[in-house]
Amino acid sequence: MRTVQDVLNDVRVILQDQVDPFRYTTGELLMYINNGLYELKRLRPDIWLSSLTFPVTDLPRYVDDPVDLATALPFNTMFYQPLVLYVAGYAELRDDEFTQDARAATLLKSFAVQLSAPAAAIV
Repeated sequence: MRTVQDVLNDVRVILQDQVDPFRYTTGELLMYINNGLYELKRLRPDIWLSSLTFPVTDLPRYVDDPVDLATALPFNTMFYQPLVLYVAGYAELRDDEFTQDARAATLLKSFAVQLSAPAAAIV
């Protein structure tokens, strides 16, 4: 199973933010993870049917705590990469440079495409 810390690590690779002090705080990235869980639920509510009691009203909210960071994500790992793309995309939206905006839009579009396109259509 993938953990919350795994998401943070993979996002930091995409953002080229692996050296302390980090450009993006852990708290900021956790906020994007928490928001991403709601986007996953909005776009693909079926993701939550097998892992949580139905109906799902409250999704997990992770904080910067060793227990939360070590927590396994409560959905199938096939939805892990879209969450990483969502978090990286939203983190990039914070930057002011035009090139970052284009990259953020690409990451967020990839998130949506991976959740909505048939597997054969994903390149």
